[in-house]
Amino acid sequence: MKKTILPLFFILPILILAQQHPLTVESAELIEPGHAKAALGIAHFRNQPFPLSGLTGNLSKFGNLQVAVSLSEFVELKMEGTALNLLYVTKRDSAFNSIRTTRSNPTGDIGDFTVWTKFGVLNEYRTGIGFSVHFGVQLPNASNESGLGIDEMNFYSALLFQKHFAGRWNGNVGLGILSDPTILGQQHDVLIYGLAYELPVSSTTSAILQTSGRSGHSGIGIQRLANATASIEESFGNLAVTFSGIVNFSPADNAKGISLSVSYLFHVVDIRK
Repeated sequence: MKKTILPLFFILPILILAQQHPLTVESAELIEPGHAKAALGIAHFRNQPFPLSGLTGNLSKFGNLQVAVSLSEFVELKMEGTALNLLYVTKRDSAFNSIRTTRSNPTGDIGDFTVWTKFGVLNEYRTGIGFSVHFGVQLPNASNESGLGIDEMNFYSALLFQKHFAGRWNGNVGLGILSDPTILGQQHDVLIYGLAYELPVSSTTSAILQTSGRSGHSGIGIQRLANATASIEESFGNLAVTFSGIVNFSPADNAKGISLSVSYLFHVVDIRK
């Protein structure tokens, strides 16, 4: 099987937490048909705020999970989420949901899981540019009683672009339809965006820079977000290990963190053309 660099969405597994982190940049490239990719990681953020519950603290994420399966040359399914978020609280402020929030320290909960579908439209090697469309539904697995969740479902759709030019560029732009946990039956449409650049340093090592965020409505339950990530990936055949540093720089979130992840590409079924 031809060796390729693993797509960006598996080497930056800073998964969605509904209250703070924007989406990571998704590659327009699909996994090879009949194959799957699995990733497992950990992460840690200092001074991570949760505006809805009023909590701030040092957040550890254990079991950042991603599993993606290619059903054909044009369709890919993915599930991602976090097995355990553990927040060591350093500050409690009065907030919309602070009365219902547990007083335990640390406080922990499962993370929200998201189910994605990606449809390939253009192949870069055939048309000069890669283009896919991406749809996702975020499930409200994390509870608001823990202070780490908002108990709301969200929907995302995005256009994904890819181009090789002195490295690999990935760009995302789309729409997030987010439920407002502070107003019953209220939702807000926000712009989601991202740009990533991947530079091969050697035959097995790549450096990746990305920035992403969301813009539009800004309030207690839904904030404008932005971050930047720098990563180094080392590949060992179909196995890859990635270390990332993350900086959030929005008024609602200035947390800084690191993550470590391991991803693996494997064959699952023969798909006849």
